[in-house]
Amino acid sequence: MTIRAGFSQVDITPQELPVRTYFASADQVHDPLSACAAAFSDGGATVAFLSFDVVIVEWEYVERIREGIAARRDIPAQAILVCATHNHACPAVVDRPGSSKDEAYLDFMVDRGIEAVVDAFDRMLPGEIGLARGYEARIAFNRRFVKLNGTVISQPRSLGDLLCCEGLTDPGLGVLAFRDGAGSVSGLLVNYSCHACHLMGQLSAGYPGAMRDALRPRLGDKAVCVFLNGACGNVIHHNYADPELNLSKERCGSVLADDVGHILRGIRYDSEATVAATERVIPIRYRDISGLAHNLPSLREEYNVFESVYDRGWYEHSLEVLRDLHVKSDHEDARVQVRRVGDATFGTVPAEYFAENALRIKELSPQRNTFVVSLANGWLGYVPHPAAFERRGGHETTWALWSKMEEAAGDILGDAVLDLIDEVSG
Repeated sequence: MTIRAGFSQVDITPQELPVRTYFASADQVHDPLSACAAAFSDGGATVAFLSFDVVIVEWEYVERIREGIAARRDIPAQAILVCATHNHACPAVVDRPGSSKDEAYLDFMVDRGIEAVVDAFDRMLPGEIGLARGYEARIAFNRRFVKLNGTVISQPRSLGDLLCCEGLTDPGLGVLAFRDGAGSVSGLLVNYSCHACHLMGQLSAGYPGAMRDALRPRLGDKAVCVFLNGACGNVIHHNYADPELNLSKERCGSVLADDVGHILRGIRYDSEATVAATERVIPIRYRDISGLAHNLPSLREEYNVFESVYDRGWYEHSLEVLRDLHVKSDHEDARVQVRRVGDATFGTVPAEYFAENALRIKELSPQRNTFVVSLANGWLGYVPHPAAFERRGGHETTWALWSKMEEAAGDILGDAVLDLIDEVSG
């Protein structure tokens, strides 16, 4: 079937300053924030991708976006993927102690996201898609280390008491390009795994925005790049074994843009492709929180948690919220999706997924070109791979609002993704 696609990018920079941000407040904009969308159709099925330059998009806002799009265009809600680039330099889109979410901004963000997907749908034209993979290990590093005492620390300040780095990264770089009838690339999907923490608490699109800026001279002003962050839960743009290495957002964006440019030069295109979408709701149980209540006074010393988070009262707040959640239910519903566009298969998880989880999916998938999209369609918090819980300590595995799901969640979500891949591959 002849593939059709459309792309759109809209500005989601706050319209009024100052504004509450994730961790702080800001009265200036370093660079604009965007919502980037893509729509693909084979004449029968249609799928849409929507990516926001924010840290998290909670399910209630995903649901509003999906319903708003489905009401305006012929795209089923389950065929719409909504995700965050995990950019920490954004407005307050989630509640945190001392910084409540900015509901007025979220209303604006939701409306702009709907507008982006509707515009992408309306811009769909016949063309060709090309798919290729790259390998990039120079700008993303595992941030969890095992100390000599056997505990884990995330983002260590010193190296003297470290035994080794705990885990892996996912260096895979996926590029799905669409070329219009004139032979120009009008849109891209780019999948790569790395936290986006530059200029935390300020207003910037981070390295994903820097990558888009660096690609613009090569592709033209009208081309849209939709960034889909991969399994970035334990991966960040800082090499703690080489503290002098400067990996600014501009440097990270430039490296990725160079990689994408190299991939595009050798990519092969085909006008015949099909699309498919499937979704499943998976109940994921909460962790036992008795350890948080018992160890709350000793978390800083014995569990190596971030001092700034501890001092802000986030763990006390977590205990209150988690107790309330456990009264209401023993689980949360997680929406897992798989999207196929030609030879590309995208599996989604609503969490800060660990790299090891994504590598397991890719290794076991029957589809060679499988890509994992994290922070998609909601947020369960961190979902480490099960072995990460074997040692005490670390930001991502110590009980908290952001580490609240059962230890088997990584495999449960991964198995669901693999089942859905089989479903769309049949």
